[in-house]
Amino acid sequence: MADAALYGAFLHESARQIFLDELGPDTSAAWKALVQAADSSYSAQADHLLGREDSPFWDDLATPQKEDKPAILARSLAAAMSLGQARLGQDPRTWQWGRLHSYNWRSETSQLAQYMGASQRASINALKDYLDRGPYPAGGDHSTLNVSAYRWGEDFDTWLIPAMRIVVDFASEEPLLGLNSSGQSGNPASAHYADGIEAWLKGRYMVFPFQPQNLDKVYGTRRLLLMPGQ
Repeated sequence: MADAALYGAFLHESARQIFLDELGPDTSAAWKALVQAADSSYSAQADHLLGREDSPFWDDLATPQKEDKPAILARSLAAAMSLGQARLGQDPRTWQWGRLHSYNWRSETSQLAQYMGASQRASINALKDYLDRGPYPAGGDHSTLNVSAYRWGEDFDTWLIPAMRIVVDFASEEPLLGLNSSGQSGNPASAHYADGIEAWLKGRYMVFPFQPQNLDKVYGTRRLLLMPGQ
């Protein structure tokens, strides 16, 4: 996990070392557009790491000399080490990716708070512990099977948590295993609002039976019957 922490910190710092001098500060519209574009379509960060040897972005505008790709990548690695030591301690052998990279399950209400007036935003923030869950250590990133993407150059918070994990074993009598990422219910007062988080973090699953003789074993004998037109 120490190597994963260094790699994640390197990706974060490389984005800043390559582009921030041209597009910064990190509150500017240009910088935020770069970060957001990488989430949904073209990733200039990945493009430059994998190629783009002659890109003008390699040069640091703040220095009199002209930097090239190897110089900026070396600087990014040094900055990643400094970030890791500041956030995780002086001994890199003790670093853990999950101490940098985190899950936060935020309700839609909390996500909309930033667009509301000050009084409404304050009211929602007062309910944060009731509505939201986290942070929890996260593994993986945007490129792993266990997807948990973060925004290169901005922070390490996971912005993409899959709604569900599904495993299908076609050799099994009941082939479908799965798990919601947080819980079955959208009601914060429900016991099932966040009861899937521990299983999500530990890689546990539940069986989704299809055969009638197995339904009661998993779901019990309670039924909700929905009748059209009533």
